Amino acid sequence: MTEQMIYSVEGESQALKEAVSSAQATFKFYWREMSWEARRIIKCLDMAAVKLSFMLDPDDPDIPVVENMWVNDVDFDGETITGVLMNEPRWATEFKAGDLVSLPFAALNDWMYVRGGHVYGGFTVDALRSSMSDDERAGHDAAWGLDFGEPGTVEVAPAAEGHTPWLLSRALSSVADQQLLAQLEQGDHPMAVNMREKIEEALQQYPGMITDFDDGGWLLLHREVLAGNYPVVQALLRHGADPLATNSHGQTSQALAHEAGWPRIARLLQGDASDEPAPAEAKGFSLRPVGLLLIAVALAWLYFLVVVPVNGARAGHAVEVAGQWDFVAAVFVLGFGLFCNNGAGYLKLRQRTPQWGASRALDIGAMLVAVVVAFALHDQVQRYVIGH
Repeated sequence: MTEQMIYSVEGESQALKEAVSSAQATFKFYWREMSWEARRIIKCLDMAAVKLSFMLDPDDPDIPVVENMWVNDVDFDGETITGVLMNEPRWATEFKAGDLVSLPFAALNDWMYVRGGHVYGGFTVDALRSSMSDDERAGHDAAWGLDFGEPGTVEVAPAAEGHTPWLLSRALSSVADQQLLAQLEQGDHPMAVNMREKIEEALQQYPGMITDFDDGGWLLLHREVLAGNYPVVQALLRHGADPLATNSHGQTSQALAHEAGWPRIARLLQGDASDEPAPAEAKGFSLRPVGLLLIAVALAWLYFLVVVPVNGARAGHAVEVAGQWDFVAAVFVLGFGLFCNNGAGYLKLRQRTPQWGASRALDIGAMLVAVVVAFALHDQVQRYVIGH
């Protein structure tokens, strides 16, 4: 995404070429908004779509070599844009409205979403509107029923209530444009800020969110890096997410941050926390007291399983040793208590081991070691008691 390759058409105006370039350069803000729209129970956007360039190979010289069409229900994996074709093609007759289509990011021609009737994005739409007369533009806007703003300017994200809109020129060529883009990159989505505490709580309660790959072979860390959600990435790293883990494309989170154009997140992944706000205190009940309690219970249990019978045998009393599975249960309780106290370290190590079904190799190994240790401890106590 940082290195743009644009599908262009011979004879296409310079204004449209600049618009496509700007749409690709700012697509990350569209994708960040989509990442939060997907989380909303009550959807906020009236419409969200991207325009893709479909390459044609016509025999008829009157047919263009590219047809641009809008696609909604968009998904993006850092390389490919997938979605549902919104309109019937005029020339690309192998497709029809409603088809699921996938094209490389280079085919992105424009993006747009609508919130409260106001348009964000729409760089090529602005290029076309700017070439119209006032009457033509009024008719165009009335046909769409949307507020496109003043011609020659584009908004890529909503401003906070009461603040000046983030107005950019279509070509993104001015110093003011670059300053505004830098501010947008440095800032966070309002939902990311407002949900920081809930994110912390969720990661604490459901550690699988940190370590488990989704059906596409991506960790949550990969998804949030691509979407530019700094507070979520920050929380994931704090809870043990592995920045060196690769997704199904073989990309680390660091590579995704550079490719998507999120330098602030790239610095965070490199260990530079200079941009990092103070972490939110997670509300709710910490697992550490639970872990300490479980460790105390396990040690007391093991005392009665090991020390009491050994001392009894040493004193010449008749002693009965508990069963093997009592030892296993006590060791498991001890292990779970240790996990509650140092879960982040375990999860980071776990991430580096192979995945077997829903589990990791470290999980299976830890359970096997616990069983072996418990059985060995039981056998040693049994032998000692019998020997005395």
